[in-house]
Amino acid sequence: MENERYIMKNFHLINQHFRDLNPIQLGYEQCKPKKRFGPYIRKYTLIHYVVKGKGVLMKDGKTYPIQAGEAFLILPGEETTYEADAKDPWYYQWIGFDGALASAFQDLPPVFPFPQDILQKMLDAVRQDLIEHRIAGLLFRLYAELFEEKTTQNTYVGQVQSRIHASYMEPLRVEQIAEELNLNRRYLSRVFKQKTGRSIQEYLIFVRMEEAKRRLEEGYSVKETAGLCGYDDVGNFSKMFKQIYGSSPFYWKK
Repeated sequence: MENERYIMKNFHLINQHFRDLNPIQLGYEQCKPKKRFGPYIRKYTLIHYVVKGKGVLMKDGKTYPIQAGEAFLILPGEETTYEADAKDPWYYQWIGFDGALASAFQDLPPVFPFPQDILQKMLDAVRQDLIEHRIAGLLFRLYAELFEEKTTQNTYVGQVQSRIHASYMEPLRVEQIAEELNLNRRYLSRVFKQKTGRSIQEYLIFVRMEEAKRRLEEGYSVKETAGLCGYDDVGNFSKMFKQIYGSSPFYWKK
């Protein structure tokens, strides 16, 4: 076999023009360190799944770090660049496709968890008959799993929010919430930020500060309010309150 460190296979599939999900291109590559592709614009949806290693995706003026177990999404008409890590360059697999259902993928974030076996099954299908039909079938499976995952992610976000509203007055750490949900902290934090626009810690602070305003307006002292909102240190509480609302809780109480 050719040098496996730098192999690249790119299968241009026969375009069967399937209506809903139509595979166009399939491939895999072990990239050289710092190998960059782009800037480039495509006419179809493209997903890369990182099997090992890491790298970055650059689009819309933002840079997204990506590691093994994650996938990154490129939509039609987007200008993107992506680059392998200098020390641990990625090995990834990809699928390019179009069709009526492809537009649903624009609702996914640029980087997301991915069913790890599907692209390998597509690559295995290249060695069999009815390649495009098999790959289209696996695309439907991918579609189902990703959008089932999206529903699951919404459930996770709701569980985090419920936990915070129920326990904001207690010492509460992101690690603790992730452990309770049996989830990786990094994954949970990313999902929560994508869905709400806030980190979990920012949401916890928001809930605590909103409750603090209510308590102060009801006549509680600053010290009592701090304790009821999860702060043992009145100084830290006052500093955070002023940072959020622009005035100290002592002034707000008046």
